[in-house]
Amino acid sequence: MVRMKTKAATRKMIRCYFCGHELEVSVKTMSTTCPGCNKAIKVEDVVVKTYLPVNDLQTCGKIKITKRGRVAARLLQCGEGIECEGSVEGEIETDGHVKLGPKASWKGKTLRCGSIDIAVGAQIIGEMKIPWKRPKTKKKSK
Repeated sequence: MVRMKTKAATRKMIRCYFCGHELEVSVKTMSTTCPGCNKAIKVEDVVVKTYLPVNDLQTCGKIKITKRGRVAARLLQCGEGIECEGSVEGEIETDGHVKLGPKASWKGKTLRCGSIDIAVGAQIIGEMKIPWKRPKTKKKSK
C-alpha cells in the first residue's frame, strides 16, 4: 500500500510582517510576494551564529540566536517566534513565542509577542507587551 502525503503536511499558513495578510505557502518556500501589499517577504527561518548588524531582521519563520550570536537591529519581526541564547538589541515584534535562555540578553524599546519564557539569569531592558498579535491593515478603497 502506497501512502500519499497530505496537503496539510506540505503547506503552512504564514502572515505578512508588513501588512498582516495571511497566505498559504509550501513548507519549502524561502521567500514569496505578499498578495496583500505586493512586497517581497522572507519565509525561511533565520539562524544567527555571530554578530549581525542590520536595520531590520524580518521573516515569517523563526529567528534563532545562538549562544555566540548577537543581533543589533532597529526592528526584528517574525511570525513563528524567537529563540535567543545570545544577545539582541532592538525592538521585537512576533506573533509567536519568545524564549530567552539563561545567558540571553535583550535591550530595546518594546518587545511585543504572543507569549514568553524567560530563564533565570536572562537580562531584559525595555517594555513588554504580552499577549500581542499583529494587527491586520485595512485595504485602501479606490
